[in-house]
Amino acid sequence: MKRSASIQTPKKILIIRLSSIGDVLLATPVIRLLKNKFPDSQIDFVIKNEFSELLKYHPFIDHLYGYDKNNEINSLKKIKQDAREKQYDLIVDLHKNFRSYYLTSGSGAKKIVRYKKGVFQRFLLVKFKLNFYKKIIPIFQRYLNCIKRYDISFDDKGLEIFFDQGTGQSIFEKYSKFLNNSAVLTIGIAPGAKHATKRWTAEGFSSVINFLVQNTNARIILFGNRADQKIVKSFSIEKPQFVLNTTGELSLLETTALMNHCDLVLTNDSGLMHLASALKKKVVAIFGSTTEQLGFFPYLTEYIVIQNNRLKCRPCSHIGRNNCPRQHFKCIKKITGEQVIEGIKALVDK
Repeated sequence: MKRSASIQTPKKILIIRLSSIGDVLLATPVIRLLKNKFPDSQIDFVIKNEFSELLKYHPFIDHLYGYDKNNEINSLKKIKQDAREKQYDLIVDLHKNFRSYYLTSGSGAKKIVRYKKGVFQRFLLVKFKLNFYKKIIPIFQRYLNCIKRYDISFDDKGLEIFFDQGTGQSIFEKYSKFLNNSAVLTIGIAPGAKHATKRWTAEGFSSVINFLVQNTNARIILFGNRADQKIVKSFSIEKPQFVLNTTGELSLLETTALMNHCDLVLTNDSGLMHLASALKKKVVAIFGSTTEQLGFFPYLTEYIVIQNNRLKCRPCSHIGRNNCPRQHFKCIKKITGEQVIEGIKALVDK
């Protein structure tokens, strides 16, 4: 049966991905490819206010609906009403939870597509360590699969992030003394992650920082939010004058602008790992309780993943846990500073 022209050529498109940093950035190929396929289309996006900076300067987004989680009911009602009035031709639900179902129900959209989370396969892998994934499919590719009906295929350009010139200039001026020093290599380090089983040890990060400061002509920038300030305070850094600690000081846009000065980023499996990937930085990523099959590796940039592949208890979660269910925490504790340093050396020498 021939599809209607309105479905084949949507003029008004709404994408829903409410959170978080990594997931929103992983949605950026969908934005780009829809715009390339339908250059005259209007593309709007629903996102939590706290993450809206990630798309604030995206050239292909016409309107951002900011979802306020502190005023959830009224915020969702307003977005739902606005979306119904616009009568979208296509809604792409990349979140697929009860909020996104609420927003799309009764929307009047001509077509609604949702990405397949693969919940059952994920459950079997996490709960019983039964791997029924025929192949490893990155999350951004799973997102793209829901719009394949429009003859859209991946262009190998990766994730994207945009920031304004003013933010870039103000960040450079703020840290000009540090950024203008004679270092030949700038390494960003993001030691945080929402869940404890995705965070490498303070001892490990400290050993790497001290090695880099003592043995290379590199400048080190620490990235993270306010919660990560406590992590950084637990570090034992021998020469702190050579390390710029920005944890808790920067917005997402400011973090992006400063990270853009880095040559390489050392990070856990976190949103800032995907930010580094979007900036096309070399990435050394430390993976604890999560694994590649879950789809969140730092694809489409030069990267090395450090992980403990011998543990049969991995993955114990698809998003991380606050405690190790077996109490040994070997997935993180068995990763050594030497392994991470070798990973950094290998990428720097490429």
